[in-house]
Amino acid sequence: MGSHFGARRGLRALVVSTIMSVALTGVAGSGAGAAVPTNVQRAQQSAQWLADQIKLHGGVLQNFGKADPIDTAYAVIGIRGAGVDRAAANLATSYLKKHIGAEIQTGSHDSPGALAEYIMAATANGEDARHFGGNAAKNNLVTRLLATARTKGADKGLFGVQAPTFDGAFRQGLTLAALKAVHVAASDARVQAGIVWLTKQQCANGMWQAYRANTATACPPADPAAFRGPDTNSISLAVQGLAAWGKFPRATSVLPALRSIQSPDGGFPYVAAPNQASDPDSTALVIQAILAENNSPNASIWTKGRGTPYAALASYQLGCTSRDFGAFFYPGSTAGNVFATVQSVPAMAGKKFPVPLSTASIIVPLTPC
Repeated sequence: MGSHFGARRGLRALVVSTIMSVALTGVAGSGAGAAVPTNVQRAQQSAQWLADQIKLHGGVLQNFGKADPIDTAYAVIGIRGAGVDRAAANLATSYLKKHIGAEIQTGSHDSPGALAEYIMAATANGEDARHFGGNAAKNNLVTRLLATARTKGADKGLFGVQAPTFDGAFRQGLTLAALKAVHVAASDARVQAGIVWLTKQQCANGMWQAYRANTATACPPADPAAFRGPDTNSISLAVQGLAAWGKFPRATSVLPALRSIQSPDGGFPYVAAPNQASDPDSTALVIQAILAENNSPNASIWTKGRGTPYAALASYQLGCTSRDFGAFFYPGSTAGNVFATVQSVPAMAGKKFPVPLSTASIIVPLTPC
């Protein structure tokens, strides 16, 4: 499932041309005169939608008509972060324990991004990631993730043998967050090398792009037309992965850089260039980056016009008139989108990676409108 991460930029390219065509007015509304939900309530509503989808399909999310274990792991992180429906999270982790083979590999090689999401799902739900479904070597997800570290060559410190062209910084950030979640020692040489690799990948302006083959060469300007240069998704996971270990390289540049490319509605686009429409996934991830940088998305510096990052993200949430109430949609369609929802829930809940264990377990009422 390494392609789940490697295709991230390509998937954005397919939909970027449709973003401006979607009318957002009224989509997320809860009805005339209804009270506006808080961010936590929105997170719980969307997490419950994911939980209901998991229960409907026997423990796994369906995406494009197929079982999607990777997004299921991401959903568990959000469900626990929002504190809803522990039974659904338990059902999902039971499914994941039985699917630790090809589901988290690219070919015959372990995918670090997929392993990282499994590990963070396990820790958020109180599971042992070192004995995930058994005591065999294959059940030690932490050892498997550490074993993917490159120990020599130009990309020493990068996790995963897969080409990092489209997801290098993203998967590295996920990996570092996951290793912190399971308390791998900071002195571990693979952690240290991983931090060095990701720090060197940072651009001079504080941003990250997916991958820089030659870090002596400056990052190119972000170019939405060519789909090239720094992007908010790489920035977010790089920031979160490093912050988990107390590392904040070019800290005075990161937030101003993000502020400079904030969309007119207060959200954020994928390619890190100004004057673009936002999308829910990128907005959610930047919210997490802001939190990881010890700032608040509600701070006045993030208010643009009448919008804030949280308000922009909320505009993509489906309201009471939708059969997918609580889910988030992606521009181009107003149906609930699994990927947009799993990425939006932790951010709306105010959680950065890694999300800690939660003991709360409410079920959101089905008719809150």
